[in-house]
Amino acid sequence: MPAPMLQALPGSTLRAVLLLVVALVVLRLGWMSDDAYISFRSVWNLVHGYGLTWNTDERVQAFTHPLWLFLIAAAHALTDEMYLTAMAVSVACSLLAVWVVLRRLTDSNAAAVAFVALLLGSQALLDFTTSGLENPLSFLLVALFCAQWLNHPAGHRPLFGLMLTGCGLALNRLDLALMVAPALAIELWQQRSRRALGLAVIALLPLLAWELFSLLFYGFPFPNTYYAKLNTGIPKAEYLGQGVVYLLDVATRDPGTMAILVLALLAPFAPGASRARLPLALGLLAYLAYVVNAGGDFMQGRFVSVPAFLAAILLSSDSGDARWADQDRVWLAVAAVLLLSATRLIPFEAADPPIRPNGVADERRYYFAQTGLVYHQRYRQVPFNHAWGMTGKRMRGAPSQSVQVFNAIGFSGFAAGPDIHIVDQHALSDAFLARLPSTRPWRIGHFVRELPPGYLDSVASGRNQLVDPAQRALYDDLQKVIRGPLLAPGRLAAIWRLNTRPAIGSESAAR
Repeated sequence: MPAPMLQALPGSTLRAVLLLVVALVVLRLGWMSDDAYISFRSVWNLVHGYGLTWNTDERVQAFTHPLWLFLIAAAHALTDEMYLTAMAVSVACSLLAVWVVLRRLTDSNAAAVAFVALLLGSQALLDFTTSGLENPLSFLLVALFCAQWLNHPAGHRPLFGLMLTGCGLALNRLDLALMVAPALAIELWQQRSRRALGLAVIALLPLLAWELFSLLFYGFPFPNTYYAKLNTGIPKAEYLGQGVVYLLDVATRDPGTMAILVLALLAPFAPGASRARLPLALGLLAYLAYVVNAGGDFMQGRFVSVPAFLAAILLSSDSGDARWADQDRVWLAVAAVLLLSATRLIPFEAADPPIRPNGVADERRYYFAQTGLVYHQRYRQVPFNHAWGMTGKRMRGAPSQSVQVFNAIGFSGFAAGPDIHIVDQHALSDAFLARLPSTRPWRIGHFVRELPPGYLDSVASGRNQLVDPAQRALYDDLQKVIRGPLLAPGRLAAIWRLNTRPAIGSESAAR
């Protein structure tokens, strides 16, 4: 469409049509992941009076996104249903994020069209507009942060609002704070004063309160998944290599997303670009470096979906820079992204296996037949229409606090109900196994632990029957922390020991 004709259209009408297009795509791709149901088990426990637990007889944080969990819990408390409730919240957050960008960050019609075109060119971004994971709320928080950052001049931005939004992003997933940390540091420096520092501290109080609660309630400042996935005894070089492989997988399987990320990193250096884009680009780069350092993820595109949303804003927004979206280079960038995205439609190799040799999988395609919104059936609801969900459902007849060993704990754990104690060999929900070294070979995000002699008997009986002395000491401290009364004598000392001594076997990770 010629630029003059595009600009002549009523802005509100065009943006409504663009939002409708995005909504139709999001609904068509709507799905739920197995990992989401790991958190949903904690949601169900919280709403039904079992507290912030996963196994109801112990305190272990098996979720990484407190803010998302509380949002889903509030919605679930109203509906007493999980699948459609989480789907509705996900769709609402994703569409609200798009609407914030269209209304507050695109002054011209050209910029609005460019933004939506970039969104539709990213498979990673579209895949995680649903899934049950925290990404939709992260999209919304990033949009709100950018609206405050790009719509005000340096030194006069709403520091409290920026800090509060950044705090929400960290509460939604702690590592996402890296994306806004450079911008927040710069603005705090530019407005440096006692008042500015006081506002920053007040805005960060929710995050500080959660960390204090986490330390006192669970015994640890970070989610159990952090220890399960990063304290494995695996050398750092192997994580770094896998992290590079993860980004290469994005580049080859989802080239549109990689194009958006690369172009966004270059955007601050384009002629005429405002300096406001540079801190956000630095945050984007810092987060991608973190992804490489952590080894990436097993879900194709998950860890680059939120960066891709930020990148799309950096490339298309003309807020405060009316020339930006009308310049030829932006339209060429959009055309390049869409062209690269179209290459996904070319069958240049054999059918994609469920899990690739590099450990990465297209999770949406893997689960879509059972959990896709377009396939939802009232009488065969997720997760009970999946084999893992049926396995968990069969466990409901076992005696109360029966101990079962599962490897895929999302659908199965949710379906099993609160009376079953599940031992997860990947250690995502098991505080003891998370502090043991992983076996080999390993797959990113799936670090299997061998069950030590006496461990299952210890869990079932409540008495320490482990053989290894180091494991016995670890188990004793953990029982005080995750099972004992919060104010029990010796519990704080046990928390200190657990957070200051290295995990068993972790010394090999430094090699």
